Amino acid sequence: MDFAIGWNRFNLSVLGVWPEPSKTTLLWRMTSAFIFWTSTSVTFLFICAPQTADLILNSTNLDEVIENLSINIPIAFAVIKQIVLRYHGKALKSLLVDILHDWSQKDILEPERELMLKNAKLSRGISLFCSTLTYLMLTAFISLQMYANIASASEVDLGGLLHPAAFPYDTKKSPYFEITWMGQFMGTVLTAICYSCFDTFLAVFVLHLCGQLSILRLNLTKLAETDQKDIAAFQTKLGFIVNRHVQLHKFAIIVENCFNLTLLVQTLISTAMFCLTGYRMITSVDAPEQDLPIVGLIFFVIHVIYTMLHLYIYCYVGETLLIESTGIAFSAYGCEWYNLPPKKAMCLMIVIYRARVAFTITAGKFSPFSLELFGAIMKTSAGYLSVLLAMKDRLVEEQ
Repeated sequence: MDFAIGWNRFNLSVLGVWPEPSKTTLLWRMTSAFIFWTSTSVTFLFICAPQTADLILNSTNLDEVIENLSINIPIAFAVIKQIVLRYHGKALKSLLVDILHDWSQKDILEPERELMLKNAKLSRGISLFCSTLTYLMLTAFISLQMYANIASASEVDLGGLLHPAAFPYDTKKSPYFEITWMGQFMGTVLTAICYSCFDTFLAVFVLHLCGQLSILRLNLTKLAETDQKDIAAFQTKLGFIVNRHVQLHKFAIIVENCFNLTLLVQTLISTAMFCLTGYRMITSVDAPEQDLPIVGLIFFVIHVIYTMLHLYIYCYVGETLLIESTGIAFSAYGCEWYNLPPKKAMCLMIVIYRARVAFTITAGKFSPFSLELFGAIMKTSAGYLSVLLAMKDRLVEEQ
């Protein structure tokens, strides 16, 4: 279990939203609550609210609006993700307890353990890769902003903030500038961690569920190997498979209820972010060379990949869950049921019929995540991006 979720536990503990499955002390709960409220308050007070005020008061053209929204939207949504994780703490804790129970069983056969390890390695790889990409994007963004700040700084003006924003005090004077800049820096780092680990945490749950479904399919293929004369043994094994399938269905429902609304907003935001960031990248390429540091182009490229990668993770794990859950029916049909007595073989029909209802993770219960959905979102995003570019060309012609 530590191998699969150790990195997520570290990141979520930093944010104060880790749903510890073991018994916790009052001190631990108070510390976690303090970290959570501090991190969300810093992000809201130094980034979200001031940037929204700047958007309303100071944005005068399309480029300024897009630049503001391309940063403000993901940061605000990262705060929402953090609140969602905190709100569903008890439900997520029950899921972690189930995962811990699955890993702590002593009668796990070697093939079953290999299936669990396969999915654990995949979830760990996704977590590490997404975290690495997050840190690269953070480094590129902060380097880009510091480059711009140093270029515009003078003896009188200390330079710009990490995020252009409107504050009710003069941020160009010391120590207000340093305090505000550090507040924005802390908020940026924390929200980047939350934006990434929320998605990888979901992947951990879904991939573990897929691993348990794979084990169930393995048990189904071996069901027909039971001694045909031993009716009690067959009924015991079939009863275990049916009960286990019901338990896994409840696990899937909890995951769906905790994440489906957030995933709906994430889908819409990913579509918008692909358009906004792609627009900024394309228009920046047309800018004079001295106005576009290479680190800026790197940031835009990483940002587009980062946005689409997280959407792809949802669609990939959703597709895997669909395949594994409906695969229960194929495994029941694929076992040697023709060697069983008719009464035993008839029992498998109930399993096949039940397995036709697939386990899914959905975007607000509207559409299940799958690779087909990912392709549709990409096409839609590209269409919206072309509209933005056409609007820009029209504004240039009118001027």
